[in-house]
Amino acid sequence: MLTVLILVLSCSSAEASGVRMLNGEDSCSGTPLVLYNGLWRKVHSTTFDYRAAAALCRQLDCGNVVAVSERRDWKWKEIRVDVRCEGQEAGLSQCRQHDVDIAPGFDGYNTFLICSDSVRLVDGGGFCSGRLEVKSHQSWTTVCEADFDWQDAEVVCRELGCGSPLTLQGALSGEEKYQFGTNKFQCIGTEKHLLTCSTSAREEHTCTRRSAVVLTCSGPDDVRLVGGHSRCAGRVELRHSGRWRRVEADGWSVREAGVACRQLRCGRAVAATHAGGERAGQLDWAFEVHCTGSEAEVRACSVRSVTFVWETAGVVCSDLLVQPSIFFSAPIRPSRDLQGPAMFRGHSFTITCSTQPQYPGGSFHLTLPWNNISHAHPAVNHSASFPFPAADDYHQRNYRCVYHNLVIYKCVRFSFGGGWYSGPFIHNFSSKSEILTLTMTDLPLLAAITRLVFVVFLLMISCWIIFLIDNKCANFFMTKTPGHKGAAAAVQYKK
Repeated sequence: MLTVLILVLSCSSAEASGVRMLNGEDSCSGTPLVLYNGLWRKVHSTTFDYRAAAALCRQLDCGNVVAVSERRDWKWKEIRVDVRCEGQEAGLSQCRQHDVDIAPGFDGYNTFLICSDSVRLVDGGGFCSGRLEVKSHQSWTTVCEADFDWQDAEVVCRELGCGSPLTLQGALSGEEKYQFGTNKFQCIGTEKHLLTCSTSAREEHTCTRRSAVVLTCSGPDDVRLVGGHSRCAGRVELRHSGRWRRVEADGWSVREAGVACRQLRCGRAVAATHAGGERAGQLDWAFEVHCTGSEAEVRACSVRSVTFVWETAGVVCSDLLVQPSIFFSAPIRPSRDLQGPAMFRGHSFTITCSTQPQYPGGSFHLTLPWNNISHAHPAVNHSASFPFPAADDYHQRNYRCVYHNLVIYKCVRFSFGGGWYSGPFIHNFSSKSEILTLTMTDLPLLAAITRLVFVVFLLMISCWIIFLIDNKCANFFMTKTPGHKGAAAAVQYKK
């Protein structure tokens, strides 16, 4: 009887909201159904993107989107609902909807959606950042910073399908007063869900508004660039349902390219590119992407499936070159302090710049901090050395290597803001190393004495060797001189 009552209440709630999940493990997962013109219809999987999924999760009070995938459906013919959302809607009812007659073989897939049942990030810059809330007894409460640590953050990011934590902090919550929970989480970091971690009740039942947990995760690993000799350049591919798919070039611009670079942490977009390929003009599942340019992730854009690709979308990001390395070396082994290696006054030293074998050629620039003049050396075997004959006080500064390279990127056409131009795309890229801080010190007295003794010892050994060689040579010539034996006999006879 109780089970029947629960089912009736669930159905009534679904009727009221106009959405429900089918064939899921719980009410927050399954195939989305929409009540459209009095009938329950499946959503059109071709156009149902993360923005629509987020609206549906919010409408069901199910937290954040964890995953959107597709499952094969072999129905002959079916009417489905095409849903188009902008990203800020409170539910699917606020999105544009219209029915679509699906032809056999064209869209034989069902969307399968998983929402987080009890954890969500709100008021953030994307799906994987924001203030942390936990659902308990059908209400959402904010987590206090004092009740949460890095191991707990690892569990939350994993539960939301957002990779690993990047930052964890307590942040201002403005003039609002949030309802804070009373549980202190004690995860070990390997749990699948935050609510399966051990908890303990905290004594204080209030938390200051300045200490709400704000978490930023690395984000999903669902975008990659291939074929560009760098993780920050190449053809764009999106992962969906366990497969990597290309992006159709139609509609791809610097706006979309900028979002891809931002998600990959590759700087800004230098150019959007179009390229052909082995499968150009063939029937192939791919995506068409349209962004406003402000999105934190590509999946926050309008993304829809397409089945025919002429050209593929690509991008060249500003962080194309890997970060070079900077090293310090000296004939006398340098000492180190908290700031970095220490030079010995009056002695020579060398700063070496190097980079990975990514592109041939290029040059290294080292700016001298005392006169702000940049010295440039060509990269030989992907490195360059800058020698200094004698260290002095003005050498005690910060140094940084800058690697420059004129890169030719092959593509059919490219755009860097305005129109489109025929490829290839040529651009002078640069990359900066970490800062190397050098300090000055005098050669220690003991080391100076040791050096002096060693030098004197070498001089004595050299003089001794010269003396021995000179003696032997004199005896040798006396022995070999003609008449030497006769002279010796005459001396002996006189005696």
